[in-house]
Amino acid sequence: MDRHTYYRSTWTLKHLLLITFALSSLIAASSAAALDLIRTSNANIRPASQIAEREYIFTAPPRETEKKGQETYGPIAEYLSKVTGKKFVYKHPGSWINYQSNMQKNKYDLVFDGPHFVSWRIAKAKHTPLVKIPGDFIFVFLTQKDNKKVTGLEKLAGRSVCGHAPPNQGTLRLYNAFPNPSRQPVLKPVKGWRNIYKAMIAGKCDGAVVPLKIYKKMDPNGTAARVLLITDAAPGQAFTASSEIPSDVRLKIAEMLISPNGQIATQKLRTRFRAKTLIKATPQEYADVKELLKDSWGF
Repeated sequence: MDRHTYYRSTWTLKHLLLITFALSSLIAASSAAALDLIRTSNANIRPASQIAEREYIFTAPPRETEKKGQETYGPIAEYLSKVTGKKFVYKHPGSWINYQSNMQKNKYDLVFDGPHFVSWRIAKAKHTPLVKIPGDFIFVFLTQKDNKKVTGLEKLAGRSVCGHAPPNQGTLRLYNAFPNPSRQPVLKPVKGWRNIYKAMIAGKCDGAVVPLKIYKKMDPNGTAARVLLITDAAPGQAFTASSEIPSDVRLKIAEMLISPNGQIATQKLRTRFRAKTLIKATPQEYADVKELLKDSWGF
């Protein structure tokens, strides 16, 4: 081998060794980085026992204080958590604005409220009706017996009517009876059905909208008030469940709420709304009630 051939062979061998060393270093570094990545990923993986359980939100309209709401609905959430193995938590909505906004955004998983909201959620939010309070909602529009200014329903336009603030179902029915916004009664908000009736009788307003059952109790002989209109019947308040709750759990909830133990868990609710029991609800009976909300913002 001549000198030039020897140097060329030596130069090639040195470079091969250098390239091999560089590749080995690169592979080692990559492997170390990969191991670090795996260690970091594993460190961020929590054991199954530490993963937060899915929490289902149960709510109802803010018709009472948060404390009273917890007393009424809290036991129901605790009971359903126990019998379904899922976590249900009652949350007071805080205000009617929050309640309606969150409902429209479908943020509630289980809700108990009136038929107009039930109907809307079935049609728009893919909720399933579960159980309801038996009986129908029928409202009457009244005026004082001797009120000569109000000779018929149309005469309430522009006059004061005592009732609950919207979106109460009775008040929405009153507005729906006067579709022309410029020819509607002027609502005078009063809390409590009996207080509404008494305010009208006392002359604080020209008319009142109350449930038919309340009117019959307050004026059984029809001597103090005159009926201007009796509304169509609507089904009672109901529980609905969102599609986020598995179908088998929805069925379980319906069964458990009407069971003997369910009657105990819902006792305060039933006392609040004068219901002896709860019964199964169907989508068909709530089909058209959502129309009451057609002029309400967001619905």
